[in-house]
Amino acid sequence: MKNPNVLNQQKIILEDIHSIPNFLSIFDTLLGISFFVKDLDFCLISANPNFYQRLGLKSQKELLGKNDFELFPEPLAKKFRKDDEWIVRESKPMTGLVELFLNLQGIPAWYLTNKFPIMNKEDQPIGVMGTVQRYDKNDLRLTRDDKMESIIDQLRTEDVNTPNIKHLATANGMSHRQLNRRFKEATGLTPQQFMMRSRIERACEELRETDRSLSDIAYELGFCDQSAFTAQFRKRMTLTPKKYREQYG
Repeated sequence: MKNPNVLNQQKIILEDIHSIPNFLSIFDTLLGISFFVKDLDFCLISANPNFYQRLGLKSQKELLGKNDFELFPEPLAKKFRKDDEWIVRESKPMTGLVELFLNLQGIPAWYLTNKFPIMNKEDQPIGVMGTVQRYDKNDLRLTRDDKMESIIDQLRTEDVNTPNIKHLATANGMSHRQLNRRFKEATGLTPQQFMMRSRIERACEELRETDRSLSDIAYELGFCDQSAFTAQFRKRMTLTPKKYREQYG
C-alpha cells in the first residue's frame, strides 16, 4: 500500500508545475520515441524531434497547428482521427496499439502506439497526447511465455499456408480463448492480426523485389482472390498493392 503522504506530495508537485516548456523538454531526450500533443481540434500543439523528423521536417514550428490529414495519407489519418475521437469522447487511454506502417523507404515497419486523454482540473478532456516507437519483430519475444514463443515461430513458419487458429490452439493444449488471451498478452496482437500483418510484410517484399502478378502473390499468401488481397493491403498500408509497387518496386 502506498504511503498517503507520498501521494499527497505527488499531487502538490504536479499541481505546482509552472515551467511547462521545461517539463515537456524531457520528451526531447527520449531516444527512438516520438511524443506528440494535440488540442481538441486534433491539431498538433507540441511534438519532440523524433516525431517531426520522422516526417522529414526540420523543426517543431513546421507542424504546429497541423492535423493528421495534412501530414499523413488519408486512410492513415482517418484511423488516427477515429482513435483520437474515441479517447476524447470516453476520456480513456488507448495503449499497446501495434500497427504496421510504411517507413520512409517503403518497407513495412511495426510501431507501438500509446495515447492518453489530457484532462483539466475539472476532469474534462482538453486534448490527446501519446508516444509512438518502433516495435521490432524481435520485440514480439518480450514474453517469457515459452509456449507463445513456440506459437509465434509456428505462425511465422506457416504464414503462407495459414494454420487454423482453433487447430493451432488444440495442438498446443489450450482453448481458442486461452490462445487469444495469452498471445495478445505476449505480443499486443491476436494470432489472426499477427498472421495478417505477417502476410502483408511478405506481400511488400514480393511487390518490391519481383514482377509477379498481383493474383499470383495473393494466392500464394493465402488470400481467396486478388480483390481480398487488395482490400487487406490497402487497409493496413494505406495504398493499393499496384500503387505500392509503382512507388517502391
